[in-house]
Amino acid sequence: MLASIKVVNEKCIGCGICWSVCPKAVLAGELRGVARVINGNACHACFSCQNNCPTNAIYVSPTPNWPH
Repeated sequence: MLASIKVVNEKCIGCGICWSVCPKAVLAGELRGVARVINGNACHACFSCQNNCPTNAIYVSPTPNWPH
């Protein structure tokens, strides 16, 4: 694992932006559902998901095993 990623379910609106911009397919979900981390080990902390999330529901840390 190169980075850590967390989705705050209470903030996620299921818009799909995060999983569509992730170059490593770290996130998945269904529209109007909640995004979820499906491949956390692939996260390279590019911050695309975090920077594009309209509700700030995603937090990425370049530190592995970042406290959740």
